[in-house]
Order: sequence, then C-alpha cells, then structure tokens
Amino acid sequence: MPIYEYRCDACKKVSSFLLLRASEEIEPYCKNCGNKLVTRILSRVSVLKSEEKRIERLLDPSRFSGLDENDPAVIEKTMKKLGVELGGEIGDGPGDYINEGSF
Repeated sequence: MPIYEYRCDACKKVSSFLLLRASEEIEPYCKNCGNKLVTRILSRVSVLKSEEKRIERLLDPSRFSGLDENDPAVIEKTMKKLGVELGGEIGDGPGDYINEGSF
C-alpha cells in the first residue's frame, strides 16, 4: 500500500495519500488549503524491524566504542538517545532521573 506525498504550490504544506492499490488513481489536492496545484515529492522510506532486531542493534558494542564513561554529559546524551529509541523519555532536570536507591 503506497503512500504518496504532494507539496502545495500555494501554501507549501505537504499532504499524504494512502492508496490501497498501486493501480488506484487519485486527484491530489492540498489538505490544508484545498489547492489542486500540487507537486509530487519523494517520500521518506520507513523500514520496520522486529523488536528483537531493534534491541540487538541498540546494544551493539560498536555503538559505544567512542563513549567516554567518565564524562557525565556524554553518558546523559547516550542515555537520552537510547531512551527515545526504546520509546521512552528521560527527563531534562536533575530530579527527573532514577536514583540507585529508588529500586
């Protein structure tokens, strides 16, 4: 099922259209302003991975080869990135982190 995207020539907003079949015909328009003068653009490609493959990739030791474990800022940035990739969030303030004694 392809998704086609079009940029409006007037307001420059992008509208997406899901087609149930590649042979299906559509008359694209801007979903923001209704303009029919739109230009088809290249869409980003999304590849789905199994949960097991995602975790395997996240924990690959080569991802941590340049990590300086003595630099708190580097550790914080790495943990935030891992948190986002795992679907969670780590807070921005000092009170937002889990302390060792809280387990």
